[in-house]
Amino acid sequence: MPRTLGEFITTACTFDPADSLLPFTVDGVLAGWMRRSFAERLEDWPEYFTVRPRGIGMLNHFETPEHRSAAIAEVVETLAGQGVIAGWRGELVSATEGFYTTPLFHIERAATRYFGLTMYSSHLNGLTLRDGIPHMWIATRADNRPIDPGKLDNLAAGRIARGSSPFDTLLRESDEEAGIGGELARAANGAGAVRCKREVEEGLHNEIIFVHDLMLPENFEPANRDGEVAGFACLPIGEVMALLNSTPELFTVDAAVVALDCLIRRGHIGSDREDYLEIIHAMRP
Repeated sequence: MPRTLGEFITTACTFDPADSLLPFTVDGVLAGWMRRSFAERLEDWPEYFTVRPRGIGMLNHFETPEHRSAAIAEVVETLAGQGVIAGWRGELVSATEGFYTTPLFHIERAATRYFGLTMYSSHLNGLTLRDGIPHMWIATRADNRPIDPGKLDNLAAGRIARGSSPFDTLLRESDEEAGIGGELARAANGAGAVRCKREVEEGLHNEIIFVHDLMLPENFEPANRDGEVAGFACLPIGEVMALLNSTPELFTVDAAVVALDCLIRRGHIGSDREDYLEIIHAMRP
């Protein structure tokens, strides 16, 4: 089997930010990583940050995460107004030491890659049988999406917003993106988590994805409600595998990792691949 897929997944999931980025600490916790050029922008706020050659720290005089969030919001809004931070989403996400810990602060989603924060998402693999043959539903992102327009995606996916949970996010995104609601969406099974960690133009994309599988009726047809999806295709598993092997770049990086994880868990990709262990080790948080 070709090694291109293993190399793609390794690049997508195993970047070491210490090689080229600066650590960002908050209250003694490693919160993220930044490009030096972005860190230098923060020198305009000495009342909030210390910027040194070996890293950036947020000062500890904030009484609560809400006070810290207000300071971050001031900085992010100013930098967005200057054109430094692009792709404003109007959605707050939480910066945390770990998913189940108290947030360090809340931040506009568009800024997360610049600060190199660990973010969390929920993704759905939509599966079905057609004439007894396993199929997977694949979405195509709308051309107006700020990130990865026109690329192939999982049936539903979304960032976990402030105050939400992985399953609540899954239910919301399944309804909005694929028209899966109510009892059907609640039948989705949690299937673990994968990590994507790669260098991007803004700085660092560091994301842990909660993965869910859902077996759908053979006659199910998804219907997008939020304008974020251009269309859907129900592909035989063999065709999905062929696309991942030959042209994984047609998918969003996150979707390729989530789909590949599903195929491995369900036995469609086995240990006879030369890059099997490479892929397994790369994807795990």
